Formats: sequence, structure tokens, C-alpha cells
Amino acid sequence: MEERLYDLEDKVQDLELEVLSLRQQVNELEQAKSTKSHRGNWSWGMFALIPIVAIICNMIVELVD
Repeated sequence: MEERLYDLEDKVQDLELEVLSLRQQVNELEQAKSTKSHRGNWSWGMFALIPIVAIICNMIVELVD
């Protein structure tokens, strides 16, 4: 009976280590995802900013002429 208990405790410890490892992997993937999404948002912001700057420049040119 004690051997069975020790085996189960070993299995529990192994599973706890595996859970810890999986949590670390999830955290790493979430961090990679957040950095990737920030870069994606920045590129879309640039695409939105270019026409706005062009419109403002065009308005300034029309006012000066």
C-alpha cells in the first residue's frame, strides 16, 4: 500500500512539473503574440497615417497658392 502511495506521489510531482512547463510555454507564446500584434498594429497605423498627411499637405498647398 505504501509503495502505491509513493508511486502516486511521484506521478503527482511529475504532473506538477509538466504543468509548470506548459504554463511557461503558454506565457512565452502569449508574449510573442503580443509583440507580433503590436508590430501589426503599427504597420496599419502607418497605412492610415500616409493618406491623412497627404490630405493635410494638399490643403496647405491649396491655401498657399
